[in-house]
Amino acid sequence: MAYSFLVDYNDPDVQQCTTYIEVIKNRTASKPDHVVFRFLSDGVNENESLTYRQLETRSKALGAAMQKVGNKGDRVLLLFQPCLSYVASLYACFYSGFVAVPAYPPRRKRGIERIYSIIEDSKAMICLISQQVYNDIQKNFKNDGLLNQLNWIIYEDIADDKAKEFNETEILAEDLALLQYTSGSTGNPKGVMITQLNLLYNSEYIRQTFELSDNTVGVNWLPVFHDMGLIGGIMQVAYTGGVNIGLPPIEFLKKPLNWLKAIEKYGGTTAGGPNFSYDYCIQKTTEEERKEIDLSTITVFFCGAEPIRKSTYNEFSNKFAVSRAKEEQFYSCYGLAEATLIVTGGFRADKPKYLEVDAYSLTDNRVEVIEEGKPGGVSLVGCGHLWMETRVEIVDPVTLKKVGKNEIGEIWISGPTLAAGYWNKPEETKRTFGAMLSDSGGGPFLRTGDLGFFYENELYITGRLKDLLIIRGVNHYPNDIEFTIQNAFPELRQNGGAAFPVDEAGEERLVIVQELERSAMRDTDHDTLIENIRQVISEDHELDVYSIVLIRTGSIPVTSSGKIQRRQTKYQYLNNDLVPVAQWVRAEAERDITFIHDPAEPTEDSIKEWLISWIMRNQHFRREEIELDKNIMSYGIDSLAAVTLETEISKQFGFAWHISSFMLNPTINKLAVEGMDIYRAYKD
Repeated sequence: MAYSFLVDYNDPDVQQCTTYIEVIKNRTASKPDHVVFRFLSDGVNENESLTYRQLETRSKALGAAMQKVGNKGDRVLLLFQPCLSYVASLYACFYSGFVAVPAYPPRRKRGIERIYSIIEDSKAMICLISQQVYNDIQKNFKNDGLLNQLNWIIYEDIADDKAKEFNETEILAEDLALLQYTSGSTGNPKGVMITQLNLLYNSEYIRQTFELSDNTVGVNWLPVFHDMGLIGGIMQVAYTGGVNIGLPPIEFLKKPLNWLKAIEKYGGTTAGGPNFSYDYCIQKTTEEERKEIDLSTITVFFCGAEPIRKSTYNEFSNKFAVSRAKEEQFYSCYGLAEATLIVTGGFRADKPKYLEVDAYSLTDNRVEVIEEGKPGGVSLVGCGHLWMETRVEIVDPVTLKKVGKNEIGEIWISGPTLAAGYWNKPEETKRTFGAMLSDSGGGPFLRTGDLGFFYENELYITGRLKDLLIIRGVNHYPNDIEFTIQNAFPELRQNGGAAFPVDEAGEERLVIVQELERSAMRDTDHDTLIENIRQVISEDHELDVYSIVLIRTGSIPVTSSGKIQRRQTKYQYLNNDLVPVAQWVRAEAERDITFIHDPAEPTEDSIKEWLISWIMRNQHFRREEIELDKNIMSYGIDSLAAVTLETEISKQFGFAWHISSFMLNPTINKLAVEGMDIYRAYKD
């Protein structure tokens, strides 16, 4: 019997299905030679593609290899750089009933702790992996006991003819399809259990909200290891019978114009990302470049995963008007991994909905709508409404009762879109997925930790109950950052700091307020300490700090039980009520930049001088603060800044210089030597 939410979808490949993978099998039978995935490895040129038939063949060949070392329900770690090999490996798990565990490949000195945590939590004993990533792991972690316990299946070693050895497996709606691991607290990642029914329901939810069809052309640069890029990109077009054009995230960060050009080249109809991605396109393209591209084929520029800003929509629409972009192409939505992906979205053809509210009322969890332009107003962007069988209530997080009209509360969700809970964490599952209304007893609901309200049937997000930072679309937990620095420097008081975001020039930036130990109040070089804190955060979290404030012992706001009050600390910071012992703010750094004339050919000295000027210009350091033998990451160069540095230095000196050089803890002196070696090899 068909699900009620599929009744209106007049597509025989879908109507009677009870699992997501059943849809893919039907698509393969009805249109086997349809190209469903294309991939541009350099962001420009297509180097890979997969038809439905090829996807099934690769899935079954890989599935046969997994069946030799495991059974249905076993967890399989997927370690690939963005590519179609990853896509085929994902569907191999779906075909054979194994549980896919997508993860970012570890880099040297980075990311391995997260892999350890995921393996230990999921109890994965099989790893599908590309030859390149496998070689990197063997080179850097060959003596690791935990990794050596895995059954490695190298993608390139599995021939297509192994598909004939595949044993067909019955896949049920309640079967787990994948574990989406959240960026949880240190050593405590949570695997969100996504079932085949979750995938089917959410795919149909997105199809209806975005008005997608077999003519859909998605053009996506988002990371394919987690919900928005994984479910909203890869899995959605396979469900609708369209085509997905994929770009590696690094290529978007290097040159977002390539993403926009791919939209034009392939006639993209849907594309998107977090709010920062649109700001990034504005910053990294010129008026002349915008005149050369056509974005008129886009019906949905979706935006979610972080605070959505009216100013971004307005500026993008104005700047890209020459590219035939329009404001009504923007599509705001709200979702989270625990709800598979999407929760609310609007009508595709409508313009974004904005609401001007009094800023002070928001601090009191009230909504006071005011006229646009009135002093003290804040513009909020609507995130759409509910569809299908999904239900949302706005609830007081303390009393657990539904709030009244024009009041802000926690967003609670119920419906088939909700995941089955957290893997192997029954207490956290009950606490998060089993919430009940205290007055009516209604439930269970998912507690999102997000704050918001409905106004004229539109959901507006106002903040987060959890102290979560979302910077450039990536989640960071403040306690992780606080733990890192407090354990790195004895001068800092344990449990005496607060990390929080502030809005600076339309972008969410990181601020740290930290108590000093009494012994460090005097006879401590506070400027050097601040500099070292920035370096550690850059290295361990790939975050660029906007401001650091060192304060007296015992002066940070705490609750009666001794918990840090991050919101009160943020309030005091914004209102200059803190009494700093020492403070650094990025915007206050001097920019006494001097440039030298570039010689006809690069030299070590010219490379050094260019790097110094770049750090001064982009990272806001004074010349006297920059040392040639100091770790370059100490200058606040996060992964995005490193991509920008790679692009600009390669353009400046005329030869390719890979980002890994800047991420593996070099110095300016070492980079200058390496640069000359690369130049000589390039010239020869």
